[in-house]
Amino acid sequence: MQSMEIPFDDEPVNSRQRKVSLGSLFPELLVLAFILTSPLALAQAPGGFIENPDTAVSRPALNVSQIQSFMPQRGLFTFPSPYNTQAIRLTNGTDCGGKDCVNYAGYSYWRNMNNHVGMESMLIFMGLDRSRGGVGPVLFELNKSNGALTNLGPLFPKEHPLSWATGEGWYFSATLPTKLYLNDGPRIVRFDVITGHMQTVADITQKLGAGHMVRQIHSSDNDRVHSGTVRDAAGYRNLGCMAYEEDIGRYHFFPITVEFDECQVDRSGEWLVIKANLDGINGEDNLIVNLRTGVQRVLRDRDGAAGHSDLGHGYMIAADNWANDANTWKLWDFNQPAQTGKKVYHNTNWNIAAPDHVSHTNAKAGVAAQQQYACGSSVNKNAGTHANEIFCFNLDGSESTLVVAPVMTNLSASGGDDEYARYAKGNLDITGRYFLWTSNLGGSRLDAFIVQVPEHLLTGVTTPSAPPQTPALEPQSTPVSPITATELALIATSEVLPGATVWQATRNVTVSSKRIVKTSGCEGCADAGAVSLQRVASGNATLEFTVDSTVPLMYVGFTRTQSVPNAKALLYALSFQQGIAEVREKGVYRADIRFQKGDRFSISIVAGKVRYARNGTVFYTSSLALQYPLFAGTSHNNLGSALEHIVLTTDKAPKIASVSSRVVGVGELEVTWSTDKPAQSMVQYGATSEYGFSTSHITVLSTSHRAVLKNQAPGSKVHFRALALDAANQLTSTGDFLVMTP
Repeated sequence: MQSMEIPFDDEPVNSRQRKVSLGSLFPELLVLAFILTSPLALAQAPGGFIENPDTAVSRPALNVSQIQSFMPQRGLFTFPSPYNTQAIRLTNGTDCGGKDCVNYAGYSYWRNMNNHVGMESMLIFMGLDRSRGGVGPVLFELNKSNGALTNLGPLFPKEHPLSWATGEGWYFSATLPTKLYLNDGPRIVRFDVITGHMQTVADITQKLGAGHMVRQIHSSDNDRVHSGTVRDAAGYRNLGCMAYEEDIGRYHFFPITVEFDECQVDRSGEWLVIKANLDGINGEDNLIVNLRTGVQRVLRDRDGAAGHSDLGHGYMIAADNWANDANTWKLWDFNQPAQTGKKVYHNTNWNIAAPDHVSHTNAKAGVAAQQQYACGSSVNKNAGTHANEIFCFNLDGSESTLVVAPVMTNLSASGGDDEYARYAKGNLDITGRYFLWTSNLGGSRLDAFIVQVPEHLLTGVTTPSAPPQTPALEPQSTPVSPITATELALIATSEVLPGATVWQATRNVTVSSKRIVKTSGCEGCADAGAVSLQRVASGNATLEFTVDSTVPLMYVGFTRTQSVPNAKALLYALSFQQGIAEVREKGVYRADIRFQKGDRFSISIVAGKVRYARNGTVFYTSSLALQYPLFAGTSHNNLGSALEHIVLTTDKAPKIASVSSRVVGVGELEVTWSTDKPAQSMVQYGATSEYGFSTSHITVLSTSHRAVLKNQAPGSKVHFRALALDAANQLTSTGDFLVMTP
């Protein structure tokens, strides 16, 4: 694989790439928009009220007539008194050809909403069952400031097997805004909902061999550790629990021979909870494993083991079915030597289940559990306190309860396929300010809704809560004893300039670290080119390149498409032919200047203006309004048309510093570096500056980075460069480094 062709995702699902308008991160695509009458996102969410479950009154479930009085076909609405909270209806019968195709929200611990912190919009995925009139898993975009709801279409083309999936068990990454985790046979996969690329995170066949599959997957909030239930692929029999530490490539497998329910890694990635009837009596026990130390503890069901649960960072919130009070939920701190849960919620009615499920997908790292809250939802045929409501409670033991909204579900109505599907297994977004669930509205179909959570009533914070922060992780690995502690001298060469472009898509061109040239396709046809992986999401940027020939026709500039562009798809570009360089914007001529082979051109974005320069001198400034995001793109008509040293730099992309290397084992060279912002990482290396090899793509967002280049012969030259990709897909690279191994 050539260095300039290495994508950060390895398996394209389909060539059509979805475009959304998450603030300035993604371009707009108005597939289907529903403009609402007032904004959904407020500094302080309206409505809601606090009560104590011991003294709370029972509110009757809303009937169909009451629901129809305030429910729109789609879009924004306000719940009636006493709730007065604001919500949005995501789906209706037109999404399913009038049928009942909306699948229930998978479970309370799987996020249907992405990490939208700092963005104008959020992404939401739902399953619209193809066997019941839908299009399969589908993506919505909700603009938080103006309330625009956009249906971005199915995640998979109809010919893809996953278009038939329900979406149950899929969830958005806590850190990567466009990444969705899903299971596919024996694999845990990270799927980019915008580009359609898949990346295999873990494959259980690498540990256990063929004939196995993974279900009920989970990931830590730092994207470092993943877990899942392992089943026999032929008989679907539960075999045990797996965990995989992605950054160091280590698998764990815990075979379970007794009645087994599921397992789940906590949000820190340190703890694994396995639910199984370990002693064969009384019901489900818990095996709690510290993945770092290997220490295991057993919590018996009769002693208060977790039933329904969700996990935070080093703790769990779970139903205690053996507690003295009705519907008791407790908090267990895994770091305490004695696993005795502390009650955080109960009510007074043994004839209902409230809540049925609890979501703590808003868990914050570095914040004590007692300073956080969780939310749950309930559906019951009997009346009672919180019996048919969405509500939240503090985790400090005060049992202060925030009532948010009615679930609007009738278990006896037909909508939802079966009774289990009708339960409102909703989940919170990462901020804890939005709760998504499904309801049949007392009718014949299930639909999806999001309600704003007035969490300030619980927390006492009347301004927007600080976005949850995932601490930057130091890469972890098994220590090795170096052959020599001598630091190797790094020699920066001029073969690859810092910021050299990495291409995510190419057509009929040959690319290397220094050059891109049309080598195939039709002579004279606009059927060749490339588009960069680097993204300019905002701020200033410069695209520089050297023209290698004066005769052939070619174009280079900025585009908003992530597919190989033609001349009209290049918003800000230069064309080159017969010694004349022309400014072309969306294909329209603006200005021109003569050039010679070897001239250095640049297209720069400075303070909101696009400027065109030759050999450092600006000769035209665009009058077009600037649009983001942008990618570098080329389009070639003639065979042999070539550009050299194409460099894209931005002031928002990660900045790489403190690059060093040393020998750490036989034939192993360790490279370390830092970035000024959390970023993913990779190293490209080889015997020449064309590289040809790359290390694993580390998807953990961190400011400290480490990679090991293996199989390096003693006394050989090694070229390498480090790549860094931030959460906004803004990529940068070092220049080429050359080292001599001892």
